[in-house]
Amino acid sequence: MKTILFMFILVLIEEGRAQNAVRDAYNKNNPQNRKNGEDQSQYEAFDNYKNRLAYTVVDRGNSQAAAGSNNYENVNDGEVSDSGTAGKLLPFLQVDDIDSGLYDDPDDLPQNSCTRPCVAGQTRTCYYRFALEPYSVMGKACNDCLNNMTQCFARGCVTADGFEKAILTINRRMPAPSIQVCQGDLIVADVKNLMPGRSTVIHWHGLRQINAKFMDGVPMVTQCPITESQIFRYTFRAEEPGLDFYHSHDGLQKVDGIVGSFVIRQPRSEDPNTDEYDFDLPSHVIVIQDWYHLMADAMFPGLRFRDTEQMAASYLIQGKGRYTLSDGTLLANTPIAEFNVERGNRYVFRIVAGTCFECQYIFTIENHDFVIIGADAQSTKPYRVNSLTMSPGERYSVVVNCNKNVGAYWIQVRTVGLCNHMRAQQVAILRYSGATGNPASATPTFDVSRVNNPGLTMSPVNSLCTAQTRRSDGPCIHDLRSARNAPARIRNAQPDMRLVWGFGFYFFTDEELYNSGQYHRFLQSPFDPVGSTVNGVVNMFPPSPILSQFSDVPKNIICPAQGFRADTWNRQHRECVNVMKVPANSVVEIVAIDIANHDPAGISHAIHLHGYDMYVLEMGVMNGNVPFNQSYVQLMNYLNSNNRRSIPVDVVTKDTFPLTSGGYVVVRILTDNPGYWFFHCHFAYHLDSGMSGILQVGEQNTFPSPPAGFPKCGDFLPIP
Repeated sequence: MKTILFMFILVLIEEGRAQNAVRDAYNKNNPQNRKNGEDQSQYEAFDNYKNRLAYTVVDRGNSQAAAGSNNYENVNDGEVSDSGTAGKLLPFLQVDDIDSGLYDDPDDLPQNSCTRPCVAGQTRTCYYRFALEPYSVMGKACNDCLNNMTQCFARGCVTADGFEKAILTINRRMPAPSIQVCQGDLIVADVKNLMPGRSTVIHWHGLRQINAKFMDGVPMVTQCPITESQIFRYTFRAEEPGLDFYHSHDGLQKVDGIVGSFVIRQPRSEDPNTDEYDFDLPSHVIVIQDWYHLMADAMFPGLRFRDTEQMAASYLIQGKGRYTLSDGTLLANTPIAEFNVERGNRYVFRIVAGTCFECQYIFTIENHDFVIIGADAQSTKPYRVNSLTMSPGERYSVVVNCNKNVGAYWIQVRTVGLCNHMRAQQVAILRYSGATGNPASATPTFDVSRVNNPGLTMSPVNSLCTAQTRRSDGPCIHDLRSARNAPARIRNAQPDMRLVWGFGFYFFTDEELYNSGQYHRFLQSPFDPVGSTVNGVVNMFPPSPILSQFSDVPKNIICPAQGFRADTWNRQHRECVNVMKVPANSVVEIVAIDIANHDPAGISHAIHLHGYDMYVLEMGVMNGNVPFNQSYVQLMNYLNSNNRRSIPVDVVTKDTFPLTSGGYVVVRILTDNPGYWFFHCHFAYHLDSGMSGILQVGEQNTFPSPPAGFPKCGDFLPIP
């Protein structure tokens, strides 16, 4: 007992020394934080050993693991599947606040950090412990934050936009801890569900998971949900460099806060855009969230007389903001995000649309434009724009040339399109070294001014995507070019197979929804209840994961292999497991269609496919002068003709794209990643009301077996 107590005291001393060293380093690099003997308690949020103490004490008390070991290069892949590996993994445990600004200088990085200058051939093991739990904005950890802003930076204080509400968090942080690693690193993430009455999973959005299909994180597709009190260990390699993110893929938990950034860097010598920038800092990764002041479940399936629309009331920039009314009245004086730069340098900023509601947003920085160098996970050739219009699930990596006068400049996110009447917006600050106080310009509001003029924006909402709109409004995704050439097969005149995804709604009658004795999934729109569909089908999930327990999935709940004729879509209610099968090692062309008339202010769905990067060939608008069944035939005839838009050798790729209202997007994939891959609209409420499907690539008997001991689940129907 005395030995254990002595070891515990040593750990406390070591912890205190580490914390003091970190704060000294932070204050050395940020002298404004030390002026006037300011209370240093506000920098508790920058503690680089957050949550380490409990793990280290348990570890040393049990196995005396080498927490001070200098060998951080790797643990064997096979070892991480063993439940007795805690001692081996703890030396690789990563800090929660790598994006805080404390670690922008490589000399300040923890010795075991996976966020580091990447070197070819040198990989590390990156261990994360994630605790998912109910939490609250402006909880007790914030104390008197609204009157004393220094207390807003206390450990565990989540301020959001200052409006008190219940949320869900990972490690009591929002956004969740940023994962920033090097290509080839081994990711080990232990996800513990501490949410009473909820199951969960984590999806690693943008990672193809070619060699880790069971780690994709989709309930009843790739795994069983993680139930209350369970821990699930995700293990996979960071195989391809790029900007990804992660989020809960169970229910509406992403809406309530379970979302974080995920960056996979490569050696600068291998980056095709290395000459475009000077610095790529951990603190310049920005997660945007759309925000509402009810819990997400309170708006599903929807309300009829108040809060009738699932639209943002506010936004958060890196988890921070101030709630203002539509007339500009400030309701909470909480901290806003700040991003620090030095004049004369070019910085990479990585923007993640962790949004969930029905609308896009525009991202601007006052008096600065952007050079796009990455779209989703892949590098692009440089393309200059004045702003970004982003849909849920999209990511852009941009270079900002900080060559303006030393000062502070407004960053703004504001809604656009369908949600304009909500006037939701949020601000942050780009601060040059040496600048103090707020920007000289007035705080931007929702209304367009010199400070937030979008100019030419990337991916204008509901664009016609013509040469004329590219010049007047800004480029569509198909106008970008990839930094690397596409495989020659992708550029063939015709694909090996064509698949159509028609996104729309089925409108229920009262009789079938309430008097039929059936319990159909539905969304209460401001008008009639609807089922959200792909090809006229409300997707339902099987009782067991189709990838790991295919034999346990009743075959009579799977949609017919041939699907349904396009002229019957949404004319009758259909609900089944919406599996669409394509052959492996083929070029498959996917035509995504919005089954609606074009409306410049209409819904623009955000479409995401797991497991693949899609080559974006063409974007446009259907012929709205004829009924859908006729415009559909016209589009198919065009795609089968020799008059198609030519496919550039460097055609751009995306894993998530906006679908213009009443429009279409033509993409191709090379089906080199067999398995079951989820695809869906990324608006959370459309997804949860059925707007999804499962792409089966290849034959079931060619898929790998689940890892040893992989969890199972399913129906329990004993004969009495």
